[in-house]
Amino acid sequence: MKRHEFEHLCQLTRLELGEDEFAEFERKFSRLLGFVEMVQEYEADSSEAPLALVEKVELREDRAVRCDWPEEFAHDYRVPRIIAFDGENDA
Repeated sequence: MKRHEFEHLCQLTRLELGEDEFAEFERKFSRLLGFVEMVQEYEADSSEAPLALVEKVELREDRAVRCDWPEEFAHDYRVPRIIAFDGENDA
């Protein structure tokens, strides 16, 4: 994605970023788009088994946490991060 296209996307989504935030978000967004393109281009070889999980996947248990939010954030929710980018923690 070209920089002017990314700037236009940020404008359309009303995403306001500082210059350092902009560069970091642009890098992460480009990596995400690259991954999406790879998935779209994937063609399974008919001799291979279909893409499926053969083992049980361990999921994190959900837990309720009491939070006292200021009134202006009464309808906002914070959820755990599920994707980590290079150098970031999963927490």
